[in-house]
Amino acid sequence: MTGKTHRTVGLLAGTAYFLSTAPSNYASATLGGVIVASYVGSLIPDADDASADIWESLPLGHTFGKITDPFLPHRGISHSLVGVALYAVILHYLLCLMPAYWGIYVLPVTISSTVAYASHLLADSFTVEGIPLLWPLKHKFGIPPKPFDGIRIQTGEWFENLIIFPIANIALIVLIIPYWQKIKSLILK
Repeated sequence: MTGKTHRTVGLLAGTAYFLSTAPSNYASATLGGVIVASYVGSLIPDADDASADIWESLPLGHTFGKITDPFLPHRGISHSLVGVALYAVILHYLLCLMPAYWGIYVLPVTISSTVAYASHLLADSFTVEGIPLLWPLKHKFGIPPKPFDGIRIQTGEWFENLIIFPIANIALIVLIIPYWQKIKSLILK
């Protein structure tokens, strides 16, 4: 999948988790943290690709992207269960370093961002390439599995652009509607 699809699906997954589980007494900073962390979490698995969208949004990103290229093969550890676990632990540690007076609850932000990260892997499992879910094993998993793998999606082609991306955007809008009162109460504290 392309970066735009990963961003939308990641925001949808991370925000859906947060809105469906979080009580209304969280500070508005937590909702902001969930949105930012879900955005980042949805793009981080592709940090091993020098042309990934995550590098476009960072200062000196092109330089750092080129440094990672020879050391980390694309769709390696970052597209595995090991990568999900490492991301969750590192993110949780980094979030714990933030000052408490910011009012960001660490656990829901960590879980929401990890859900967004996992949504990236799920989306990529529908592609022709598949993902090495059980890295360091070399076998790549995909949905649907063999012998039906001929109907998987080609990254950046018409099906992703004309079907998946619009449906993900509509789903994000549909998610907001039933939770609008909760979102307003979180924002207007």
